[in-house]
Amino acid sequence: MYRGRQYVEVPDGRHVQIGVDPASGLYRAKLPSELIASGPVLKPDVKSSLWYPVERLVPLTYPLSTARLEAFRTDLDFSTADPGSDGLYRFNGKLYARIEQHAYQVLHDLDASSPQRSVMRIVRPGDAVATDAGNLYVASRPGSSEPVAFDTRHGWQGTIVYGAAGMPRTVAASSSAFWQRLDVASELDQINLRIQKAHETRQELIAAWLTAKDLEGEPAKRVAGELTALVDRELHSLKELESLGEALNYYKEQKSVVSTLISEADYRDKMIALQKGQMLAYQQLIECGLSRRALKGPLLDLAPDGLPQTVRFLYRMMGHLKERQLIADNLVKKWKVSPDDLSDILSSADTHNVVASWVLTKSVLLDNPLSAGNAVQASDLAVQFGMATVVYAALGKIPEDRHVSVLSGLSQQCAALRDWYDRLDLPAGPEHVTSRNDINAEIQAFELTLETRLTRLYLDQPDGSARPVPEQPIDFDYIPPQDRSGPQTKPWRLFRAKKNGVSKINIGESRRTALGVEVIDVSSPFNPQQPIQTYEHREGEWRPVQSIRKKALPALQAEADQLLRESDSHVNTALREEREKINPDNIVEKLEEKVRALDDTALQLQRFEHSDATAKALIQRLKQDSQRLRTAGEDIRIRIYKDKNFLCVDRVIYLIDRQHIRAQQTVTRLKRGKRQDREYLDIYVLTDAHTGAPLWHAHFHYPAVDTPALNFNVRGAHLKTLEQSAKGSMSQRREEQAGRQHVAIWRHHFDRRTAQRIFDLAATTTDRVP
Repeated sequence: MYRGRQYVEVPDGRHVQIGVDPASGLYRAKLPSELIASGPVLKPDVKSSLWYPVERLVPLTYPLSTARLEAFRTDLDFSTADPGSDGLYRFNGKLYARIEQHAYQVLHDLDASSPQRSVMRIVRPGDAVATDAGNLYVASRPGSSEPVAFDTRHGWQGTIVYGAAGMPRTVAASSSAFWQRLDVASELDQINLRIQKAHETRQELIAAWLTAKDLEGEPAKRVAGELTALVDRELHSLKELESLGEALNYYKEQKSVVSTLISEADYRDKMIALQKGQMLAYQQLIECGLSRRALKGPLLDLAPDGLPQTVRFLYRMMGHLKERQLIADNLVKKWKVSPDDLSDILSSADTHNVVASWVLTKSVLLDNPLSAGNAVQASDLAVQFGMATVVYAALGKIPEDRHVSVLSGLSQQCAALRDWYDRLDLPAGPEHVTSRNDINAEIQAFELTLETRLTRLYLDQPDGSARPVPEQPIDFDYIPPQDRSGPQTKPWRLFRAKKNGVSKINIGESRRTALGVEVIDVSSPFNPQQPIQTYEHREGEWRPVQSIRKKALPALQAEADQLLRESDSHVNTALREEREKINPDNIVEKLEEKVRALDDTALQLQRFEHSDATAKALIQRLKQDSQRLRTAGEDIRIRIYKDKNFLCVDRVIYLIDRQHIRAQQTVTRLKRGKRQDREYLDIYVLTDAHTGAPLWHAHFHYPAVDTPALNFNVRGAHLKTLEQSAKGSMSQRREEQAGRQHVAIWRHHFDRRTAQRIFDLAATTTDRVP
């Protein structure tokens, strides 16, 4: 008796719970989860005190009749031969038994034999089963057989062949499943017990850490106690991960048996719970690692001596974060868990913040002291990436109707950053190329996160209203996360600002100057005390604060001459970069830096405009070159945006706004498909407004021939390359499935607002394209 339940000992040293069978009044083996026992009927053996299935209590052997064995008889005569000690005769490598003056070929049945009893099989010599060279019985080979055992008193006797747990094989076929279920049920109980115990231990360790953290007294002892508690939590989490992994594998391997013990819904819940447990264990490793790092020193130790260790630490944290994310992705994709159900776990440690910190440490190692003074440095790019991750973390603090614009802007910024990294002047050594590639892989992974979220937002809007408005105002105050032990945080400003001709999204703190003018100070995301840029509201948007540096006239004249001499080379460099397919934002940004230098010098020369005859002429030339560089950059951007093989509705909108696109309808309500798949297609060709060259096709799908133009099918309006349009939808789908065309879904779909602009453009065109 144990906790009011009855157990008995069966062969093989196991113990089984039993229950009374209502029909027979006998005892049956039962599973712990069963109300009514379903296992075999058990009875005790008086001599051994073990309980056997009732079938085990029948006689082991029985006499064999001549008629039963007639089909197995051979023509051999062993009447003058002597058998071996095992009662067998040997002839031509075969074994024979002599029963009532007749000889029968026999084979060893090793599966049915035991140390106490050797079982043989009488077989027909002509059957395939009788051909084994080692005289072994193989049940899978065709042929009839009779199991026999040698009895010292009665000679060869027929015998019952027992299976699992001592049952006859005819009974084992129906009962072995029960014993397997019993084993699995017992193991599941042990798994649940271990998981519960691990959970309790985790809570105890967290409580011990909190106690050590709040301990009063000497700081050194408190820190030492806290470190010890954190190490204990980490070690426990590693063991918990191993245990959870084994449990998951067991549930997968024994699914066919487990499904007979619990419902399909319970199996699903258990698999999800185990994976969530793994995520929590990784969370513990991340939290403990970050806490231990904070106790020992700064998280971002960028000093030359500490930098390698910082890189290794952040890389280890990234590994935990990625493993946790892989589990989350599997739960969402395979187990259809809502991402919202995982948000509490995923938000506990900022994945992108750790990645951005790692990118910074790796980038510091890439800074090349031998580069030209104005060359882009990797650490500066890392700060920009860090700002992008901070903006993404603040997404939930701003109005939802701005989410698409923010995400789209961040995606473009990351694409530009990867292009900058690709063109860095790296220090010598292949290891730096590897580091640069690793950094770009992480930035691209962040881009994928942005694109995935954009796609979700787009799919959540059946009317296609998720398309961002170009240059949509982004200017919001929000309260950042607050440290419980720290002072109350001040509001931050999330805003879009134009710097060097390119709009980027930033986060900063607003303040008033002595003159009452509002400005926004932007600091490094890795060091709030390190200012990067101050912005003021000028010309209808946020722009970097202009500062006039007073210089003497000769210095300004020399500076102006130098800038004017370099203008042609700047344009030529930009044209070369265009041919090299450099990111257009980066080309424009570099040119705009030169434009700003020209404008700043012209602004300073205005102090001497009336006192020096050459100043006015210089100002005029500087302004002309400034406009020339600005125009060259915009022309390059326009040409790149007209790439026929790149599908992006945002680029189309940009070109329409600047009157570089015309539209003409070439197909009207073309019938496609049959029956329930029938639809009607309109096709517009989008052409270069200056050359007339076709650029892309715009397809709009409708449910009926008379459907109004703006009521196209959901997701039924998209941009296509000329080649895709000619091939048709099935061919394009095959291309995409083969991986030859991968563009995020939302970028080449039209919203109704943009569709109306295309319809309006087409309405102004009278000529049809042949």
